[in-house]
Amino acid sequence: MSLPGMVAAQPRVPCFLADTWWFGLTSRLPEERFAELARLRAAQGFSAVQIVVGIPPEVGPGNLNAWSSQGPAWFLDGRPNTGYLDHARRRIELLNAAGLTAVVYGCWGHQLAWLGVAGARAWWARLVDRLDDLDVIYCVSGETNLWIGAEDALLPDRTTGDLRLQAARARLPGRLKTMLRPLRARFVRHRRAAAAHARRAGWDEVLAGLAASTDRPLLAHVIPGESSADALDRADLLAAVTVQTGHDEDSRRLLWEWPARLARRFHGRPFINLEPWYEGIHGDFGRDDQLFAYWVSMLAGAAAYCYGAQGIWNVGDGAFLAHWGAQSLDTAVASPTPALLGASHRALLHHGFPDPGGVTTVDAVGGALRSITRVRADGTGAVSFYPDMSRIRDMSLARVPARQASGSAGDRYFAPDQGKFVAQPPSQGPMVLLT
Repeated sequence: MSLPGMVAAQPRVPCFLADTWWFGLTSRLPEERFAELARLRAAQGFSAVQIVVGIPPEVGPGNLNAWSSQGPAWFLDGRPNTGYLDHARRRIELLNAAGLTAVVYGCWGHQLAWLGVAGARAWWARLVDRLDDLDVIYCVSGETNLWIGAEDALLPDRTTGDLRLQAARARLPGRLKTMLRPLRARFVRHRRAAAAHARRAGWDEVLAGLAASTDRPLLAHVIPGESSADALDRADLLAAVTVQTGHDEDSRRLLWEWPARLARRFHGRPFINLEPWYEGIHGDFGRDDQLFAYWVSMLAGAAAYCYGAQGIWNVGDGAFLAHWGAQSLDTAVASPTPALLGASHRALLHHGFPDPGGVTTVDAVGGALRSITRVRADGTGAVSFYPDMSRIRDMSLARVPARQASGSAGDRYFAPDQGKFVAQPPSQGPMVLLT
């Protein structure tokens, strides 16, 4: 077991801007469309894609939506599918050819019960054997502690949509449900504690085996409410401390509070939020929220940023996994937001950020963020983000000499919602000051 704050020498995680394609290897996304989307994201300024090389989340291994043109990653008896691995390699080569790093997720948390620890280790050994010479980062699991005690709910071929329908049909009468609740709660607590211990130990063992087999950066994706350092005892093997803030407005403050909290606890460790708000999920979190999440995360100290969109992560058609939202792939691809995020990322990198040793200051009143600033460790420069200039009463910013993005030194104003540098700070909307 590693001690709190212990840091092992790990491969450096690059400052990537990633899109999220959980179902990107399935037949839901034809190869021509896959390559087209890869070229688009690269042109927009993205440098990575999160993708599942295995059974994607929210479906069982027997569900056809989990299958590639070569079938599933592995069959119900655990046998790996060689044709699927050939297909996965070919698609990751397409990502690399477009200039995109593949952040490879080999499993999802509850799937450890399906494969067993030995099976999960064997699966990862196959992935490393087939992919390690490519431009990849490995994520040992998605949502490591998901569905503890309910791992078999999706077997053999269900989706989470099926589970929601099943739950609606199987509701117990109110009085009987009330009578059974205390007994069930005691049983569940005892059973879940034992299962949680086994889950944690299992993923630690898989992670240790993976770390011994590759020199690629390793990550772990966790459920909302915990960090990778909380979820795993061998988190010292990871290249970054990671979290998932999830898809709820209540997580807004976490975007800037969590990085600062973890920086104090794990001084010197990179931080990444692997799953902030998805654009369009439940019809919410549009352009302004996406730009807010990017700038706040990066200036709070994140080492990289992950974008996601409803309709892209699930290759949506308006029906598949539509309980998360009906936005389709076509609608999501047409969004102007990714290009604006790419422009923001280029502006930040051009100014020499992120700076691992930088210092962040936050101006928030009543839970509302007015500004966030990160100053370089050597004090030679700073970046400030103002979510809405109409809330800034002190317009002294307007008296700071502005220069265009010519690479010259000095102060610059960047308008995230326009994706460009501007001569003067706008009177409303978001603004970034680079000094």
